[in-house]
Parts: sequence; C-alpha cells; structure tokens
Amino acid sequence: MNFIEATKSGVVRAFDFKTRSSRSEFWYFNLALALVGFLISFIELSLGLISQFDENGPIYTIYVIVTLIPCISVAARRLHDRSLSGWNQLWVITIIGIIPILILMMLPAKENENKWGKNPLI
Repeated sequence: MNFIEATKSGVVRAFDFKTRSSRSEFWYFNLALALVGFLISFIELSLGLISQFDENGPIYTIYVIVTLIPCISVAARRLHDRSLSGWNQLWVITIIGIIPILILMMLPAKENENKWGKNPLI
C-alpha cells in the first residue's frame, strides 16, 4: 500500500474497528497525520496564533480532536493484524507500555487469517 492509498484508507475506515491493517497502512497514515500537523503548526506560527513552534494553537487542537478516532482505529486494526485485541493500545497509558506497542506495530502479520479477517497483504 502506498502513501496516498494508506491515507485514504485511514480516513475512509475511520470507524472500522473490526478488520486488519497492514504495517504500511499504519505507518503511512501516521506519517500523513504528522506532516499535516506540522503544516498546521507552521501556518499558525506564521499567522501569529502561536509564539513558539512547540505550542498548540486553536487550529491544531481542532485537528487533533478530529483525527483522534481515526488514529485509534488504525492502531486497533494494526493490533488485529498481530492477532491482538485493539484494547491493547491502552498499554500506552502506563508510559512504559509505549515501547512494546511500538514494537508490535513494527512486526509483520502473525497469521494469514485470524478472527479479524484475512491478511490485508494477501
């Protein structure tokens, strides 16, 4: 899956918590969100809405709220690809849980088919 396809899929399947997503879909979608967030911050800085680049302006705050559900959804689908429940992404609340979640997001699919469907790469 390429960058454009992954971004479209992340947006279109924003409320899909029952299927699987490939590594490329997960990482490209998150890259797209980061690039758009960077662009929004740059625009806010240029317009004087924020005084430093590490502040969050009003447009960026709205952007984060709007993209929260798609981010959670694509992460859940990526965990499904590893044969894990999407609820496992709550490990990040413990702070130390960020490390195993990042590792899981980098690993390939565990099975060709599991209870969340067929491998998205097949």
